[in-house]
Amino acid sequence: MSDENKVVSRLFSSSLEEIFGGEDLLLEVAREMIKDEIKEKIKRTLNDDPELKAEFKQALEIYYDAKIRQALAAFKIAKASARLGVKLAPEDIQEQLKREIEVEINRIIDDTL
Repeated sequence: MSDENKVVSRLFSSSLEEIFGGEDLLLEVAREMIKDEIKEKIKRTLNDDPELKAEFKQALEIYYDAKIRQALAAFKIAKASARLGVKLAPEDIQEQLKREIEVEINRIIDDTL
């Protein structure tokens, strides 16, 4: 390959990288296209088999319920841990610690809602 062709090839490659963001963007697009194809195949398969679709839906509901229960358990652990931390703190800073925890919890709730 001549020097002129190498320069043109490098310019073309760098232009493609600027446009497409390198191979990462192309791989991301390919992954999204594959995911879309898989989703469509799953939907077709479930629509063709109402019994399987109902079974799958029920399993998803159980899974969702379990995730909510897991989040509740994590919250209760955090709450108990905070209470334990306050009780283990020296008495002269327990009130200040309670106020700080309350402020932080209110901030988290506000951010969540």
